[in-house]
Amino acid sequence: AVVSTQSTGEDGEAIERVLLFPDGGYQCNYWTAGDCRFPECRMLHHVTNKTQLKQVLQAAEETIDVCMFVTSCAVLLDTLIEAHKRGIRVRIVCDDMRISGSQFKIADAGLAVRVDNSQALMHHKFVVIDDRVLMSGSYNWTASGAAYNRENMFVTTERRVVAQFAAEMEKLWAMFEGSTEVQYEPLSSSSMLKNRFVHRIRETSRR
Repeated sequence: AVVSTQSTGEDGEAIERVLLFPDGGYQCNYWTAGDCRFPECRMLHHVTNKTQLKQVLQAAEETIDVCMFVTSCAVLLDTLIEAHKRGIRVRIVCDDMRISGSQFKIADAGLAVRVDNSQALMHHKFVVIDDRVLMSGSYNWTASGAAYNRENMFVTTERRVVAQFAAEMEKLWAMFEGSTEVQYEPLSSSSMLKNRFVHRIRETSRR
């Protein structure tokens, strides 16, 4: 179920939303477009948590910084690509342990991506928008996770909290500058996929 709450931080700024997953399924695209004509449609006919996250991303005016362990949800990735096309600066830090084929669309679209190829996990799950809005919680960007996992995300504009996450993003962005090697056995299929992703990022960054 979608849960949206309002509360106030110590300095009077709003902690705008608390989103508690699972959504319980997938939102009907026809209903979203205002025209589902299937009486027996089993898709969701209400605004989901995932849709609310998408709406927050769509409200960005200048920048979107994503620091996410898993980024495979097509709906949210497409939202980042759309933002990039309308001139929003989009930066993504992800972990080389969880690169999937769906992420190649990010590289192909020319978004700025840096990969944590260290032995430790880059297990963060947060987004900073316009250095003013923070989304953070347990939810990885996967479609099935939004539909079925017990997860949480909160959205806040409390400045002191946002500033700390923005600083962490800048630290990681600098730390992984030039990260073009993925440290895995060269003959494994996962290693091949990850190396292809890193090389794709390098190619598109030169355009």
